[in-house]
Amino acid sequence: MKIKGNIFGIAEALTAAVLLIGSLTFFKACGDGEERHMVCHWAQNAVTLSAAVLVFLSLLRVFIPGRSVKAGIAFGLFAVSVSVIFIPGTVIDLCMMDTMRCHTIFKPAVIAAASVLTVISGIDAVIGLLRSGKEE
Repeated sequence: MKIKGNIFGIAEALTAAVLLIGSLTFFKACGDGEERHMVCHWAQNAVTLSAAVLVFLSLLRVFIPGRSVKAGIAFGLFAVSVSVIFIPGTVIDLCMMDTMRCHTIFKPAVIAAASVLTVISGIDAVIGLLRSGKEE
């Protein structure tokens, strides 16, 4: 594995790992209610699952040798990271009060991390596509 050819893959893996670990720890949504989960819990679960897929894809992208395949995986990372941006508050509602943790910490942190990953993977996909065209 060459580090030089995998800078984008490593950056994608680290950003996806921040999204995964953060959604479980330091920017997780509101805590559980006494007898039931609040609605933001399901948004957190969706973000966590999507982040796990992003970590897997980004690690796969690092270890696969072909440029064309790396570009394809980068496009997949781009698509999933764009979709993660819309999970909290759009696809899955958050709590009713705007002052709750899910609105003040979870949603902005998810949007920020997923946006960074979107930019990195988008650049990676375009560069990979251009390089794979020169391969042939």
